[in-house]
Amino acid sequence: MMITKKILAAGALALFLVSCSTEDQFVDIPLDDQSGKIVIEGSVTNEAGPYEIKVSRSIKVTSDHNNYPAVSNAKVTLSDNQGQTELLAFDTVEKVYKTGHFHTSAGMTYTLTVEVDGKVYKATSTMPEFVQMEDLEQDNITILGENNIIVVPSFTDPATKGNKYIFKSITGSKRPIEYNFFSDQLDNGEDISFPILSNYKLVKKDTVFVELQAVDAPVYDYFRVLKNAIPGDSGEPIPSNPPSNISNGALGYFSAHSTSVKAIIIQ
Repeated sequence: MMITKKILAAGALALFLVSCSTEDQFVDIPLDDQSGKIVIEGSVTNEAGPYEIKVSRSIKVTSDHNNYPAVSNAKVTLSDNQGQTELLAFDTVEKVYKTGHFHTSAGMTYTLTVEVDGKVYKATSTMPEFVQMEDLEQDNITILGENNIIVVPSFTDPATKGNKYIFKSITGSKRPIEYNFFSDQLDNGEDISFPILSNYKLVKKDTVFVELQAVDAPVYDYFRVLKNAIPGDSGEPIPSNPPSNISNGALGYFSAHSTSVKAIIIQ
């Protein structure tokens, strides 16, 4: 199918990759042993809850597994800048803290407060304007002389500057989630078709799910740095030392973002 919106050509795409790599090489990510530190991971979105917050303790970076032990005795509270507050309940089966009646909307700022063993950790995140993924198509590009199938989500960037996006994609049911990133610094307010890069060679009958997240700058930076910090980009992100938006030395992230999801079967 012909893709009519603005799309990065293969040459521009290669330049984009080089630019990201060059920028990220100046980020100092220490890999010292931080085992036992509190790790907080969670989000609220434009969709209805319940929303989940995971609280755990970090393990050594040399460990051969990523099974962070859950913390079940934390006091976890979500609030917004309009006075809404809720104390989350711990789910003993899923090992996460869940909301009951918390509601969200774009433009609001949300605060997560976690109290563990006498220490208080806080994070704030502002939910950007909802951005709809309008289409998800497949296309072909040539990289290093080899033809590759890619998927291309399309959306319209809002007129306001500074919008940032995370694309979470997964091919099939057993492959790990992959992350791609886009900022409207050079394409503000335009109709965009963004090529999704994958470590997997797509073939016919593959099903690809893509989630478009409109995120604030701290969350964007966290996942962008984390992607480059994990060799092989395998699996769900496990926090080590990216720039967390959580205070008091905790690892992890808290995100308030809008989400739009589509799927495509490769033809």
